[in-house]
Amino acid sequence: MPIISINLHVRFRSNSLQIGLLNRSIPISNLLNILDKPFEVHKLPATPEIFLELQSLLDENMPPIKKIIHTILSDPALTLRVLSLVTLTGHFDPANSTITIAKVINFIGLNPIRELLANQNIFHDELALKNETLFDIHEYWKHSLFAAYAAERMATELRYPNPEEAYITALIHDIGKLAIARFSPEKSYRINKIHRSYTDYFKAEEKILRAKHPEIGAEIAEELRLPVAMFSAILRHHDDHTLLRYKNREKSLELIVYVSNSISKIFCDRTHANHYFYEGQENASMFLDFSHTQYRRVVRQVGDKIYNLIDDLHTRSEGLRHYCITLESSCKNVNVQSNKLKETQSLLHLRDMELKVLEELIPKLTHGKDVEGLILALAQSVSTYVNMKYTAVFLFEKRTNSLINKVHFGLPPDDPMRWANFDFNGSRGTIISTFKEGKPFNVVAYNESLGDEYYSHEEARYVKNFPFATFPILKFKTAIAVLYVSHAAIGQGISSDEFGIFNKFCRYINKAIS
Repeated sequence: MPIISINLHVRFRSNSLQIGLLNRSIPISNLLNILDKPFEVHKLPATPEIFLELQSLLDENMPPIKKIIHTILSDPALTLRVLSLVTLTGHFDPANSTITIAKVINFIGLNPIRELLANQNIFHDELALKNETLFDIHEYWKHSLFAAYAAERMATELRYPNPEEAYITALIHDIGKLAIARFSPEKSYRINKIHRSYTDYFKAEEKILRAKHPEIGAEIAEELRLPVAMFSAILRHHDDHTLLRYKNREKSLELIVYVSNSISKIFCDRTHANHYFYEGQENASMFLDFSHTQYRRVVRQVGDKIYNLIDDLHTRSEGLRHYCITLESSCKNVNVQSNKLKETQSLLHLRDMELKVLEELIPKLTHGKDVEGLILALAQSVSTYVNMKYTAVFLFEKRTNSLINKVHFGLPPDDPMRWANFDFNGSRGTIISTFKEGKPFNVVAYNESLGDEYYSHEEARYVKNFPFATFPILKFKTAIAVLYVSHAAIGQGISSDEFGIFNKFCRYINKAIS
């Protein structure tokens, strides 16, 4: 695949960096405006498996620092997020500072990193990212990681003073692509769709964004105040024209990252591995003066590193499995405790309501001669304290031989239940049956399945299709009234605890008036 040449140069002007692209100059500070959403480093998506592994390590009683550093350095987004915890502080100087993950952890500790990983929907976000953008975060991760391996090996071969800096820069060199996918999903979708039709990726970016991912990545580096050497390497990792101008100077980070980008393709695209092998060899020779032997040694060492990575992934998957099992077990325990808490709260709520009703009834229970007054007090207390939307009392009237709704609370002004009258000679249904049989009913669904004895079309007009409960009020074991209660909501029946409390109230009334 030919490398697309772009004419880029960097110059300092009023302490702000600008990019000269072709015949125009784009201020760095304007490039992130191309994105549809504001750039936020903590929202850059990490590879889910590595994210979970890092969380698992941080949750241990004695977190293994070396493993934590190794895990962070396995993912571009995590690395950038952690670096930003120091680079965005006022005392960090991008012009003169070098930075490593070990330095960050020594400086800030682990708690800020834990906070950085809180409240993340990693698997949901990964799926949404792939569906919305056609961006494969695992392919991106492989390319970035293999480039980082290559940069580290070449830095060691060249005796570059800070191999980890070369590793980190190569790891995050394509951060512009990730930012486009995360913060401009619609544009990323169009870019990837055009690219899949065998169009060069740079051309697709230029068509949709009128900018390229190295420029956006460089602006992110400046926004996060990364060291100037990193900024320049990210900006120029595809810019062979500019790099050729000073290839004979000291072997810089820019040249290492540029060549590492070529070497990574050998391992990411096995179909064209031979082509990329010779392309990488040509670049290594041209930019770094590598001999054939040196180049083969680097490629072999990167290959060995990748085989170790495969073994490491098996170990990680075991750790991930253990973490998920622990997490699942914890979730089950939380659900069990949550259900117990809800049951206890419900019970306490019912006991509280029971005490309040009894406080109202006790003065009247000791003087049970005023039967209607006592029944009225019961209905009023239930309506006030037991959270029943509809409450009604049907009293038996000997003169008409019928049950009549004498007391009601919560019924709408036009509700027919207000004037309900059940004639003993012709009526059937649950309310009449409660009175005749002297036993309570808890009706979950009022329909013909109750049978002819307990269901009637006349009663259905009054009770509608709301669940309800009825309780007989007895004097010397003979019914004199019926208490009706309902939440007046479809699907919300009277619970067994509520049913038991109403039964208790009615027994108190029965004893008082008998």
